[in-house]
Amino acid sequence: MTETFDDVVVRPATKQDVPELVSVLDRAFATDDPFGEYMFPDAAQRRRNQPRLTRAMIRHQYLPAGGALVATADGRIVGGALWQTPDYRFGPLRYLASIPEFVWAMGSGGPRALAMDATITDLVKGLPHFFGVTLGVDPVHQRGGVGRAVLAYAIAEIERVGAPMFGVCKDGNVAYYRALGALRVGRVRIGRTGPLVNVMMWLPRSLAE
Repeated sequence: MTETFDDVVVRPATKQDVPELVSVLDRAFATDDPFGEYMFPDAAQRRRNQPRLTRAMIRHQYLPAGGALVATADGRIVGGALWQTPDYRFGPLRYLASIPEFVWAMGSGGPRALAMDATITDLVKGLPHFFGVTLGVDPVHQRGGVGRAVLAYAIAEIERVGAPMFGVCKDGNVAYYRALGALRVGRVRIGRTGPLVNVMMWLPRSLAE
């Protein structure tokens, strides 16, 4: 599915999009990112390893499952998102094939990255749902409607499927997501010593009524 919102086009990512999508997400989360700062507390390590981890996640987890989105304007990628659909699976063969790249990408941040993944996995067990893993916009294009376009695409999908979408965010983004239809339903700590973040939920109309 492809959706157009004003001058922004949102569509599933392709293999050819990966380098530019990684670059855009890297710029989007270069500062004030509690998740990246938890995984890679050392700034130099974060600059080196976070793009590698993003690339591995896109290539092995999200692109094959249709869970990588790009937002384009004038043919250039200006934002993107990674999400898990209700039928998302990271199968054993794909997992085994990805291990070398993930180990290289995570480095010493591996235990913290796995703790964050476990927190997300355990958040809404047993309930069919979407999960918004990340949404980022190139700083040059922030506050220009790109994030709203990506969320509009996602909301159209949850309405079509009839399943809720969850995500986690820092305190500074709660008001933004609330303005776009989300409910804040709790707080959760990433790992044992990680940041305390907010759990957000979008309900399709079929469940909200």
